Amino acid sequence: MTVGAPIRFRATLFRPAATAKAGSWTFLTLPKNASAKLPSRGMTSIEGTINGFPFRATLEPDGQKGHWLKVNRKLSVAAGADAGDIVTLEIAPVGEEPEPMVPADLRK
Repeated sequence: MTVGAPIRFRATLFRPAATAKAGSWTFLTLPKNASAKLPSRGMTSIEGTINGFPFRATLEPDGQKGHWLKVNRKLSVAAGADAGDIVTLEIAPVGEEPEPMVPADLRK
C-alpha cells in the first residue's frame, strides 16, 4: 500500500564504473525535488513504475540529502532501458516498511 501522492520524474540510468561490463546493474539518482517529497533522508521503501513497469525497491541515501535507486538487470530489461537511457518513474513510499528476510541459519 502506498502513502501520499505519486512522485513523478525522469532520470538517466548510469552503470557504476567498477562494474562497467555490459549486462550488469545500473542505477539512477533521484532529482532533489523528488527526494525532498520522501518521508526520510535514509533508506526508504517505495513502489511504483519505471517506464510503465511496476516494481518495489528500497532507495538508498546518497549522502547529499537525496536518494539513488539500484536497477537490477531484470528490472532494466523489463523497463526496456539500459545505461545512458532516460527513464520515466512514478513512485510513492510504501505504507509500512517490509520485514527483512532473515536467513535460515540466523533464525536458528
